[in-house]
Amino acid sequence: MVITEQYSMSGQSQQATLMDLRNRAGLTRREVANALGVTEKTIYVWETSENPPKMTVAQVQKLLDVLDCTLDELAIGTRKGID
Repeated sequence: MVITEQYSMSGQSQQATLMDLRNRAGLTRREVANALGVTEKTIYVWETSENPPKMTVAQVQKLLDVLDCTLDELAIGTRKGID
């Protein structure tokens, strides 16, 4: 079962994006990049690209900890361009 968390933005309800999850955690791109051992540009690309990010299992696990989110939330937040 996939659990979707809804956010209201400008009166519209939509699924949380990777950027939403980062902002919810109160983190900058730089902070997330440093935690994962990648560049800020990598985080920017992950947040803005239409393609899902390519991450190692270790990066996924670290991102779950850093963003304090569930695997379902992360999967939904990174699935732009798949639907």
